[in-house]
Amino acid sequence: MKIIESILFQDFRIFSQKKFSFSERTLLSGKNGVGKTSIIEGINLLSHGDSFRASVIEEMISFDKELGRVGGKVSGDILEVTLTRGILQGKRTLKRHFSLNGAKKRKKNFVGQFFSVVFRPEDMRLIEGSRGRRRSFIDSILSTTDPSYAQSLHMYDQALKRINKFLEFVREGTQPRSVLKYWEMMLVKHGIYLQEKRQLFFSFLRTVDFPFDFNVKYVISEINQEEVDSHRDRAIAAGHFLKGPHKDDFQVLFASDKLKNRDVSAFGSRGQQRLGVLWLKLGELQFVEKAQDQKPLFLLDDIFSELDEEAQNMVLELVGKYQTIITTANEETEEFLKKKVKGLAVISL
Repeated sequence: MKIIESILFQDFRIFSQKKFSFSERTLLSGKNGVGKTSIIEGINLLSHGDSFRASVIEEMISFDKELGRVGGKVSGDILEVTLTRGILQGKRTLKRHFSLNGAKKRKKNFVGQFFSVVFRPEDMRLIEGSRGRRRSFIDSILSTTDPSYAQSLHMYDQALKRINKFLEFVREGTQPRSVLKYWEMMLVKHGIYLQEKRQLFFSFLRTVDFPFDFNVKYVISEINQEEVDSHRDRAIAAGHFLKGPHKDDFQVLFASDKLKNRDVSAFGSRGQQRLGVLWLKLGELQFVEKAQDQKPLFLLDDIFSELDEEAQNMVLELVGKYQTIITTANEETEEFLKKKVKGLAVISL
């Protein structure tokens, strides 16, 4: 089990220079706007190489600064991500630089030094939210645990962008249909791989033991050469590719006898939907742990105020099994956690 011991920020979000040290269970307490989520974001950046909240890298760099840094000590290793605006001392540069114990690394060789699972209020919209949100949930898990999946997803996305341009050209009559062949082959090759890996994840998810019975249905937009051939005319008319992983979705279903196979988003109460999300997050924790033979760090960003008592107690059981960092802006939640979580270290911001 890898443990994050500390994190150091330099010109990252609101932190000009700040260091935080963590115990096995740490609570970050403070009003909104003091940087609690930024700390969670920084830890996630060291783990995944990406931000879960920034639409562009520059958002993470303090205002009017050329670069920002996040450094972390994880089981004795020193991890660092340096962020730039693409220009440093007048010269073009990468927007992200990674290093491990002082040695420069490519992102793919840096990611995976330790693993983390973030649970945020935004996750509560997983079940009733957009299918794009649900695809991102799956892609994040599989990309983190499987570099081949991450590479295949990148290749698929690039091929999808290219073929959509060529479909428009073919529709307009400026290019022949033959220009589509190479990109179709790329999409089929990588699309089949992505969907096979997604099938395996959903199969694992169905085995996750949970007090409330849920199931998952993979709503697959299956891709193969036959599907591509049969949809080519319609794709040309539409000007975009119609089949494949970028159209996939999944549904969380009730598994108990009374509501068996009913969609939780349509038939579940708000509380049942939240339990469904908790089931998904538990599945993520267990999948990462099994895939990497390593317990992930559990990051709970102001989530307790979103949960009812039943769900809170389930989360507290998980807190006892993983190194956990929790944030809250609520004084009552802080007092509740102090009573419930043994050995809780509190950092007041």
